Amino acid sequence: MRFIGWIIAVPVAFIVIAFAIANRKPVGVHFNPLPYELDIPLWAAVIGALAVGFLLGALIRWLFDHRWRAEARQSKRHIRALEQEISSLRQRLDGAPEGNGAPAKPAAGRNRIAPPGDIA
Repeated sequence: MRFIGWIIAVPVAFIVIAFAIANRKPVGVHFNPLPYELDIPLWAAVIGALAVGFLLGALIRWLFDHRWRAEARQSKRHIRALEQEISSLRQRLDGAPEGNGAPAKPAAGRNRIAPPGDIA
């Protein structure tokens, strides 16, 4: 996957550099209705506009993804609480005496819940 990124990034970088070299003449950038005007190279105006658009789009995407990030945090907390509950239940089951109405300990290797990644 990293190789594909380089295959795309290198030609794009060459195109951007060629564009910057070919468009060095200054252009007037007006900020209507403000009385400001800048004379900057065309490449700076184009690449600057692309950069501002990218950053603005990333900010908007980040703001709209807040709901999903909050849901993921809540799910992570819920999973952590369930794992702690499982751990405490296993400890109670392992430490319970056999004759007090508590269920007997399962035989080794049978009837036990395997932790994730454990092959029984």
